[in-house]
Amino acid sequence: MDIKCINCTLAVSNCYLVLTKTAAIVIDPGCFDERAEDFLNGNKDKERLILLTHCHFDHIGGAVQLRENTGVKIAVSKVESPSLSDDEITLSKRFHAHLKPFSADIALEDNQVLTLGNTVIKAVLTPGHTKGSMCFDIDGVLFTGDTLFKGTFGRTDFPGGSLGSIRSSIKTVVKNYPDDTLIYPGHNEPTTVGEEKLNNPILR
Repeated sequence: MDIKCINCTLAVSNCYLVLTKTAAIVIDPGCFDERAEDFLNGNKDKERLILLTHCHFDHIGGAVQLRENTGVKIAVSKVESPSLSDDEITLSKRFHAHLKPFSADIALEDNQVLTLGNTVIKAVLTPGHTKGSMCFDIDGVLFTGDTLFKGTFGRTDFPGGSLGSIRSSIKTVVKNYPDDTLIYPGHNEPTTVGEEKLNNPILR
């Protein structure tokens, strides 16, 4: 698996370009970036998908244009899907992001498994940062959005946030994966499950 990171928006969110032998996946296009467009258009021989971990503007801002320019579908959790059209919940209004409401093409259930060729994606509902936040397990690599960061975790003071829920979500994710599992978060640098068990205050 080849994973490249593009930094998007003033919030410096991470957009991931994930390439396998059978799939090309963009995770959290927080702004439109031609590199993501070129990535999807350059891999038309593979099955392609745009995944959103949650609905905040700095993770969805480029999704619509990317879909329009490539024809690739957008997937988000079923719980989160209605929030894409609410500028209060996306924080677009609060941070003057001026995003237009839109709909996803695919609404994902908790623990739903998608198969793109030989690439397996498991969608895991992890509420706490938002009500419908999801982590994505792609062939054993975790993409955690704003649920879990290196040494810390996502804010819970935005609409739909809950400290109790995010603590429960993180504990559930961590106990189900081996220590050497790579974690690619929505902000900052990658980490591992083992490192978070040792250093993340929410797990103490």
